[in-house]
Amino acid sequence: MRSSLIAVFATLIILLSACGSTPASTLTAQAVVDSFNTAGLGLSDVVAPERNPSAPLPNSYTERLVFTIAEVSPNGGQVFVCATKQNCDAIYAYYEALVALAGPYLYQSPNGLVVVQLNSGLAPETAAKFQQAVGVFK
Repeated sequence: MRSSLIAVFATLIILLSACGSTPASTLTAQAVVDSFNTAGLGLSDVVAPERNPSAPLPNSYTERLVFTIAEVSPNGGQVFVCATKQNCDAIYAYYEALVALAGPYLYQSPNGLVVVQLNSGLAPETAAKFQQAVGVFK
């Protein structure tokens, strides 16, 4: 347990050390999930679903992971990582248009390369912790 925690912190330090920004080439969906777990947000059952090219969800992301959040288990959320801000803007716009169905917890990182969509059953305080964690990707 201790060695995995050290590995998570090492990953975060590497990601955050690049002059205050996270280059797209080093940013992964797993790094985002790891940062959420480091923040104590209790993610589990992390999987990379297969892409469905005929789905209405924009296929503009590089990586996508879905996960369970302990507070709303078996529900959770998903994280998208994109090569460009414009690619993630398309995903953000898609979920923003579906806010009545997808819920109010939709966040995009300051660098624009990460989009996180969370289950609407989360407590606002928990959602705020996710929002803060997404904010480190500048």
